[in-house]
Amino acid sequence: MKRRFMASAAGAAAAIAATLMLAGPTFAKDQHVVGYNVSTLANPFFQGMTKGVEEGIARHPDLKLINTSANGDAATQTNQVLDLINQHVSALILNPISADAIVPIVKQANKKGIPVFTLDRGAACGKCQVNFLETNNEALGKEGADFIAKQLKARYGAVKGNVVDLEGLLGTTAGDEREKGFSEEFKKLSAKNPDLKLIARQAADFDAGKAFNIMTQLLAGHSQIDAIFNGNDDNAVGAMRAIKQANRFKPIGDKAHIIIIGIDGTEQALTAIRNGDMDATISQNPLTMAAQSVDYVEKYLSGGKKAIPQHQFWPHLLLTKDNIDGPEAKKYGLWGDEMAKK
Repeated sequence: MKRRFMASAAGAAAAIAATLMLAGPTFAKDQHVVGYNVSTLANPFFQGMTKGVEEGIARHPDLKLINTSANGDAATQTNQVLDLINQHVSALILNPISADAIVPIVKQANKKGIPVFTLDRGAACGKCQVNFLETNNEALGKEGADFIAKQLKARYGAVKGNVVDLEGLLGTTAGDEREKGFSEEFKKLSAKNPDLKLIARQAADFDAGKAFNIMTQLLAGHSQIDAIFNGNDDNAVGAMRAIKQANRFKPIGDKAHIIIIGIDGTEQALTAIRNGDMDATISQNPLTMAAQSVDYVEKYLSGGKKAIPQHQFWPHLLLTKDNIDGPEAKKYGLWGDEMAKK
């Protein structure tokens, strides 16, 4: 009889343990669970952003993280965020693949009383987000056009030359706004300088492989290319590789040098700038930006809703070989270098 009771008790304990495992992770009662969904981890920038979220969560003992990645697929992102909502998380930090496609999911979270914070890329529904924290992407595009104009003037004594625009991932706030900033500024510059020509504009989707393929074709079709604006550093790295493979690379300062500027501040871009293979990047800092987003989540959940801005631009910095290892860059923080150390 005793053996039968012990076996029954053991079976009950095993059943309870299995039930707990199926129920998913358990958290302390005094912890708020934050659901995080990033568009992809294939891009170094989003790896840095995810690291920033993790480090931000670690600074707040009252927060616990559920970390998910959509792997570049909008349908996957929808399902993952719905799952986080069904787990009754206390808050969501989202990095949308599509500004429009994410809206119905954000509104579902709103109906459940779950606050949504968007990071780097926003949702196209305004105040449905408690906070949208991003870099001023239109300003990044504008500064990219101005940098190219300045370099061409230094080369030729006038703002002239043939320019290629490798767009980012259109449909994202970052891709669309960078393109808007570049295009509007380039239009103004070319109106004043008729010999400044945009000879090609194609979307490389923030993808080094696509940028390489597009740029390989453009190099074969154009004997004179003076500069390339890139929607991000992955585009820029792909373009740089295509130039080298086509034996069109010339060092900075040579009149045949093709000017390359990217955006983000990845380790590959920083290395290329230091080596003289790439002219510039406009660096963001996803580590500090993501940590700030987490701070806003903690503040909101602690009752500090009124102190949180609905929309905020995070600082950025133009990096060239002249300032990349200087005090300004050190103070700002080179996240690409930081990620390489981790």
